[in-house]
Amino acid sequence: MQIKVCGITNNRNLMEIALLSPDYMGFIFHEGSPRDVTHTIDGLQLSSLPPVIKKVAVVVDKPVEEVLDIINNYGFDAVQLHGREYPEYCRQLMEVCQVIKAFRIKDSLPQNLEDYQGNCHYFLFDAKGKHAGGNGIKFNHDILKRYKLETPFILSGGIGDYDLPYLLRIDLKGLMGVDLNSRFELSPGYKSISSLKVFIQKLRTHATVNK
Repeated sequence: MQIKVCGITNNRNLMEIALLSPDYMGFIFHEGSPRDVTHTIDGLQLSSLPPVIKKVAVVVDKPVEEVLDIINNYGFDAVQLHGREYPEYCRQLMEVCQVIKAFRIKDSLPQNLEDYQGNCHYFLFDAKGKHAGGNGIKFNHDILKRYKLETPFILSGGIGDYDLPYLLRIDLKGLMGVDLNSRFELSPGYKSISSLKVFIQKLRTHATVNK
């Protein structure tokens, strides 16, 4: 199972998380978020990250030209679209990097989900809350049992270390990874390395044993 750690805001945490070798590390470019790095990104040592870790720019309804500038200026490998971006918008970005289209849901899958099939590499399902993301709440995962599309998805929304037993037995078609953010924080943007380390090790050990 792929692991994405999102909402990183400072260099010390960045380097500590990198030592845990997550598959993705996410950086949020949205001024409505307490984890926003729009004005501090130049101070983050992104170039020191191992190439095997994919760097993800998380954006919300930005002009596509602005997103392309972020990708090109800072060497992002992927972009996560957390707003109302249209399929055509997603398709343009697929030409330059991996595209993760996020959907905020509660009790049902989006009716327009199939429109994005083939217009992004992955979906991300997050809980609908007050903010565009990082709300620390869950949605009803039972609705994912009805997911029939071919696009792999990342599970997000309030996942914490106490969810490990649940994730070890979960069986959902299309599930390719989990997104870890606010429930692993000591403060907004600063992750607990000890909690992340135990969680990641146990999740990966289980995945290896059950191959």
